[in-house]
Amino acid sequence: MDKEYQSAGLFRRLAAILYDSLLIIAMWLITTLLLVAFINDGAALQGPLFQFGLYFEACLFYSYFWRLRGQTLGMQVWKIKLVSPSLQTLSWQECFARLFFALVSVSMLGLGFIWMLFDPDRLTWHDRASGTRVVLLRKIEFED
Repeated sequence: MDKEYQSAGLFRRLAAILYDSLLIIAMWLITTLLLVAFINDGAALQGPLFQFGLYFEACLFYSYFWRLRGQTLGMQVWKIKLVSPSLQTLSWQECFARLFFALVSVSMLGLGFIWMLFDPDRLTWHDRASGTRVVLLRKIEFED
């Protein structure tokens, strides 16, 4: 990994996740509204299939943005970017691996994220497991 890029800190990562979670919740509300109104005839939705659908929708959100530009909307706001070891945007396989291991990190009460506070390269479990990293984007200074 190029030493020019510094790993993003925990606060920025969590802030980007919070920002993205608000967008995902809005997306879920719209999806649920459409399903209830047009498919389920006004009845409440429930069950594992519905929950899996919402989870899948969130996975698509992250994968799409990571694959497209290496940044979700929250990551753009907080000036961080997800890159592969060659500093390229992720492949679909890297996106799915990162999502899987991020779920493991979160399901262990966030230990995968806390790990970065002790890691010499400031990497989370899912950074290490997927071979990716979140870097801090430096401000580009323009000359007059």
